[in-house]
Amino acid sequence: MSTSPNGSRASIDLLEELQIIAADNLEKLDINKYYEVIRELGKGTYGKVDLVVHKFRGTKMALKFLRKKTTKLKSFLREYSISLYVSPCPYIISMYGILFETDEYYIFAQEYALAGDLFDIIPPQVGLPETVAKRCVHQVALALDYIHSKKLVHRDIKPENVLIFDQECRKVKLSDFGMTRRAGSPVKRVSGTIPYTAPELCVPGRHDGFCVDYSTDVWAFGVLLFCMLTGNFPWEKALPCDAFYEEFARWQQQPRRRAGAVPSQWRRFTSEALRMFRHLLAIEKEQRCSVSEVLNFLCYCWMLDTENGNTATSPTGTVLNGHVAELSSSSSEEGDLVERLKQQSLSPMCAVAKAGIDIEPVTPPYSTGSTINSPSTNNSYERVSRDNNGNGGRILVTTPIEICV
Repeated sequence: MSTSPNGSRASIDLLEELQIIAADNLEKLDINKYYEVIRELGKGTYGKVDLVVHKFRGTKMALKFLRKKTTKLKSFLREYSISLYVSPCPYIISMYGILFETDEYYIFAQEYALAGDLFDIIPPQVGLPETVAKRCVHQVALALDYIHSKKLVHRDIKPENVLIFDQECRKVKLSDFGMTRRAGSPVKRVSGTIPYTAPELCVPGRHDGFCVDYSTDVWAFGVLLFCMLTGNFPWEKALPCDAFYEEFARWQQQPRRRAGAVPSQWRRFTSEALRMFRHLLAIEKEQRCSVSEVLNFLCYCWMLDTENGNTATSPTGTVLNGHVAELSSSSSEEGDLVERLKQQSLSPMCAVAKAGIDIEPVTPPYSTGSTINSPSTNNSYERVSRDNNGNGGRILVTTPIEICV
């Protein structure tokens, strides 16, 4: 993926300008004066996300609370600015241009996804129907391709960060840019691994830093595809000590013309799907494909069984006249984003303090080659808390990890 140095420099300058604007408009407010909290949508070590209604406009939105004890102001401004910068993409969660602080938290507002996240709808050890998975894959791939075109790497691709607006995945959006960094920038190595972590980042005993690279998103995206289609992880960690990963790595590194027996947990996939996975999950990061290459495989059947909604037809809106949909945004549209933010306060008060300012997602005009049809919100459901001890199974939270063989 190559762009001119000038284009990359312009993106960096714009992100820095967005952070300056955000810092200048950050003010301390009483949240109860402007919002009615409906319920908690999620929580973690970072803080929490609440579903709220703006008291003056009646707008539902999600407020993300980042705890000041564990979040530096610089980190908050970076996450907010990156989220705002990439939000023009229709497959990335929209932002409202609202941020403020309390004594305990830094807070910003974003679009509310009515149906929760992808984590909640993947049946454990079963996976999503192929047609549903393809709809999701299509949109997430376009979101990631857009981010990469902006010289950014997400670095935290997983089901919890794919927000959904209906259970059929007709409309999904990528979210959570707290770990997103510019491609090529140095970062410290974090301890611990998860199944989505690329093998070059899993090497034990290495505590040096590394440069952010698109290939880590490609690897995580490949693991996400496996999880969507099977309801299981392919391995616990991408290290030789993991038997499932070692079996896959041996198969992956064999010459294509003498490819040996397919690893046990991969035998459910068609030859076309296996070819797609070999491109996404190449052991050597330099050999991994771009995320957009996945779109070329949507017209093929991925699963050998046809009882789980698996067909060889591609999802609606994937291909237009034989061409993969393309996303683009011009420098003038990015400039419009900055100008709009300069003209309004980035706080809840903007809805009532400035005439003509309405609470709408801050997204400039955006050109796209295709659209995903959204279903009526009448069929949506309210997300069930992760702490709910219902009978529904859960992928990704079992110990030890569930791997179907």
